[in-house]
Amino acid sequence: MAFIGVIADSKNEVQIKRTLDNRLNAKAKEHTVIIINDKSIDNIRNIRFETILVMTLEEIKNNKESINELFTNTKYLVLNADIENDSLDIINNMKLNVITFGFNPKATITASSVEESLMICIQRRIVDVNKNILEPQEISVKIMNKKLINNTHNSMGIVSILLIYGKKDIFF
Repeated sequence: MAFIGVIADSKNEVQIKRTLDNRLNAKAKEHTVIIINDKSIDNIRNIRFETILVMTLEEIKNNKESINELFTNTKYLVLNADIENDSLDIINNMKLNVITFGFNPKATITASSVEESLMICIQRRIVDVNKNILEPQEISVKIMNKKLINNTHNSMGIVSILLIYGKKDIFF
Protein backbone atom coordinates (compact mmCIF):
# COMPACT_ATOMS: atom_id res chain seq x y z
CA MET A 1 0.00 0.00 0.00
CA ALA A 2 1.33 3.42 -0.97
CA PHE A 3 1.07 6.37 1.41
CA ILE A 4 0.39 9.76 -0.13
CA GLY A 5 0.77 12.86 2.05
CA VAL A 6 -1.12 16.10 1.41
CA ILE A 7 0.03 19.45 2.76
CA ALA A 8 -2.71 21.98 2.02
CA ASP A 9 -4.52 24.77 3.78
CA SER A 10 -7.21 23.62 6.20
CA LYS A 11 -10.11 24.78 4.01
CA ASN A 12 -8.97 22.64 1.02
CA GLU A 13 -7.23 19.62 2.55
CA VAL A 14 -10.38 17.52 3.05
CA GLN A 15 -11.61 18.14 -0.52
CA ILE A 16 -8.21 17.21 -1.97
CA LYS A 17 -7.98 14.07 0.19
CA ARG A 18 -11.53 12.98 -0.70
CA THR A 19 -10.93 13.47 -4.44
CA LEU A 20 -7.66 11.53 -4.37
CA ASP A 21 -9.22 8.74 -2.29
CA ASN A 22 -12.09 8.39 -4.77
CA ARG A 23 -9.97 8.43 -7.94
CA LEU A 24 -7.00 6.37 -6.73
CA ASN A 25 -8.99 3.72 -4.90
CA ALA A 26 -11.83 3.25 -7.39
CA LYS A 27 -11.23 -0.51 -7.72
CA ALA A 28 -9.25 -1.45 -4.60
CA LYS A 29 -7.79 0.24 -1.55
CA GLU A 30 -4.21 0.51 -2.82
CA HIS A 31 -3.42 3.99 -1.55
CA THR A 32 -3.83 5.80 1.73
CA VAL A 33 -4.02 9.58 1.59
CA ILE A 34 -2.92 11.30 4.81
CA ILE A 35 -3.20 14.99 5.64
CA ILE A 36 0.05 16.48 6.95
CA ASN A 37 -0.12 19.60 9.12
CA ASP A 38 1.29 21.00 12.35
CA LYS A 39 -1.24 18.96 14.37
CA SER A 40 -0.53 15.61 12.70
CA ILE A 41 3.22 15.78 12.07
CA ASP A 42 4.24 14.08 15.33
CA ASN A 43 1.81 11.18 14.79
CA ILE A 44 3.00 10.41 11.26
CA ARG A 45 6.74 10.75 11.78
CA ASN A 46 7.41 7.04 11.09
CA ILE A 47 5.30 6.73 7.95
CA ARG A 48 7.22 6.30 4.70
CA PHE A 49 5.37 8.35 2.13
CA GLU A 50 5.74 7.37 -1.48
CA THR A 51 4.44 10.79 -2.59
CA ILE A 52 3.87 14.11 -0.87
CA LEU A 53 1.72 16.84 -2.43
CA VAL A 54 2.67 20.34 -1.21
CA MET A 55 -0.02 22.93 -1.92
CA THR A 56 1.15 25.42 0.73
CA LEU A 57 3.81 25.67 3.40
CA GLU A 58 1.65 27.62 5.88
CA GLU A 59 0.27 24.48 7.52
CA ILE A 60 3.77 23.16 8.35
CA LYS A 61 5.78 26.34 8.87
CA ASN A 62 6.55 25.45 12.49
CA ASN A 63 7.89 21.99 11.63
CA LYS A 64 10.57 22.51 9.00
CA GLU A 65 12.87 19.88 10.50
CA SER A 66 10.11 17.26 10.79
CA ILE A 67 8.87 17.83 7.26
CA ASN A 68 12.40 17.52 5.87
CA GLU A 69 12.63 14.15 7.68
CA LEU A 70 9.46 13.02 5.90
CA PHE A 71 10.95 14.06 2.55
CA THR A 72 14.06 11.94 3.17
CA ASN A 73 12.37 8.66 2.22
CA THR A 74 9.80 10.07 -0.19
CA LYS A 75 9.97 9.03 -3.83
CA TYR A 76 7.90 11.86 -5.39
CA LEU A 77 7.47 15.43 -4.23
CA VAL A 78 4.67 17.27 -6.05
CA LEU A 79 5.18 20.96 -5.35
CA ASN A 80 3.09 24.05 -6.07
CA ALA A 81 5.57 26.16 -8.05
CA ASP A 82 3.63 29.35 -7.29
CA ILE A 83 4.38 29.35 -3.55
CA GLU A 84 7.44 30.75 -1.84
CA ASN A 85 9.49 27.64 -1.07
CA ASP A 86 12.75 28.89 0.41
CA SER A 87 12.18 26.68 3.44
CA LEU A 88 12.43 23.58 1.23
CA ASP A 89 16.08 24.16 0.35
CA ILE A 90 16.93 20.66 1.62
CA ILE A 91 15.21 19.06 -1.40
CA ASN A 92 18.21 20.04 -3.51
CA ASN A 93 20.27 17.50 -1.57
CA MET A 94 17.81 14.61 -1.84
CA LYS A 95 17.08 11.99 -4.45
CA LEU A 96 13.50 13.10 -4.97
CA ASN A 97 11.50 13.11 -8.15
CA VAL A 98 10.25 16.69 -7.95
CA ILE A 99 7.25 17.54 -10.10
CA THR A 100 6.12 21.14 -9.99
CA PHE A 101 2.75 22.52 -11.01
CA GLY A 102 1.23 25.97 -11.28
CA PHE A 103 1.15 29.03 -13.50
CA ASN A 104 4.90 29.49 -13.23
CA PRO A 105 6.21 29.01 -16.81
CA LYS A 106 8.99 26.73 -15.52
CA ALA A 107 6.56 24.32 -13.81
CA THR A 108 6.43 20.72 -15.01
CA ILE A 109 2.63 20.86 -15.20
CA THR A 110 0.72 24.04 -16.07
CA ALA A 111 -2.82 24.96 -17.05
CA SER A 112 -3.10 26.14 -20.63
CA SER A 113 -6.87 26.74 -20.45
CA VAL A 114 -9.16 27.18 -17.46
CA GLU A 115 -12.87 26.99 -18.25
CA GLU A 116 -15.53 24.34 -17.62
CA SER A 117 -12.86 21.81 -18.47
CA LEU A 118 -9.20 22.25 -17.70
CA MET A 119 -6.41 21.84 -20.23
CA ILE A 120 -3.27 20.63 -18.49
CA CYS A 121 0.07 20.98 -20.23
CA ILE A 122 2.86 18.58 -19.29
CA GLN A 123 5.99 20.57 -20.18
CA ARG A 124 8.63 18.00 -19.26
CA ARG A 125 8.79 14.24 -19.28
CA ILE A 126 7.45 12.47 -16.17
CA VAL A 127 8.22 8.89 -15.13
CA ASP A 128 5.27 7.45 -13.19
CA VAL A 129 5.36 4.84 -10.41
CA ASN A 130 5.03 2.05 -12.97
CA LYS A 131 8.10 3.36 -14.85
CA ASN A 132 5.93 4.55 -17.76
CA ILE A 133 7.09 7.77 -19.41
CA LEU A 134 4.66 10.63 -19.96
CA GLU A 135 5.97 12.84 -22.74
CA PRO A 136 5.12 16.56 -22.99
CA GLN A 137 1.50 16.89 -24.08
CA GLU A 138 -1.84 18.54 -23.35
CA ILE A 139 -4.53 16.66 -21.44
CA SER A 140 -8.18 17.64 -21.11
CA VAL A 141 -9.53 17.24 -17.58
CA LYS A 142 -13.26 17.11 -16.91
CA ILE A 143 -14.03 18.70 -13.57
CA MET A 144 -17.49 17.86 -12.28
CA ASN A 145 -16.89 19.09 -8.73
CA LYS A 146 -17.72 22.82 -8.71
CA LYS A 147 -15.45 23.46 -5.70
CA LEU A 148 -12.43 22.30 -7.69
CA ILE A 149 -13.29 24.34 -10.79
CA ASN A 150 -12.83 27.49 -8.71
CA ASN A 151 -9.39 26.43 -7.43
CA THR A 152 -7.10 25.67 -10.35
CA HIS A 153 -4.10 24.99 -8.10
CA ASN A 154 -5.99 22.23 -6.27
CA SER A 155 -7.00 20.74 -9.62
CA MET A 156 -3.43 20.84 -10.97
CA GLY A 157 -2.12 19.21 -7.78
CA ILE A 158 -4.70 16.42 -7.99
CA VAL A 159 -3.99 15.88 -11.71
CA SER A 160 -0.26 15.67 -10.94
CA ILE A 161 -0.85 12.89 -8.41
CA LEU A 162 -3.21 11.02 -10.75
CA LEU A 163 -0.63 11.15 -13.55
CA ILE A 164 2.10 9.81 -11.25
CA TYR A 165 -0.15 6.86 -10.39
CA GLY A 166 -0.87 6.02 -14.02
CA LYS A 167 -4.40 7.39 -14.39
CA LYS A 168 -4.95 8.21 -18.05
CA ASP A 169 -8.62 9.22 -18.15
CA ILE A 170 -8.64 12.12 -15.75
CA PHE A 171 -11.86 13.50 -14.32
CA PHE A 172 -13.14 14.42 -10.87
